[in-house]
Amino acid sequence: MKETKLVKLSEQKKEHRIITGTLSLPLRLGERAWICYGSHILTASPILQIWEVSVDGILFETANTVYELNYMSYPKSEVICA
Repeated sequence: MKETKLVKLSEQKKEHRIITGTLSLPLRLGERAWICYGSHILTASPILQIWEVSVDGILFETANTVYELNYMSYPKSEVICA
């Protein structure tokens, strides 16, 4: 994450939640996020800003909370070609 993004986020005094899980649906501005983690599903309020998207996770903001979603990683299986 870039420092400028973190400074902007920290100035807003919002709750910062770090979650390891997966998204049920793609994120879209103005729509709710549905996050699956463990045996739970979290429904966030409408998304105001998507700050960062990477292979490992996503950082986004709602009215009251900044979410840092780290995607669950699964072990890679070997593929043997004959």
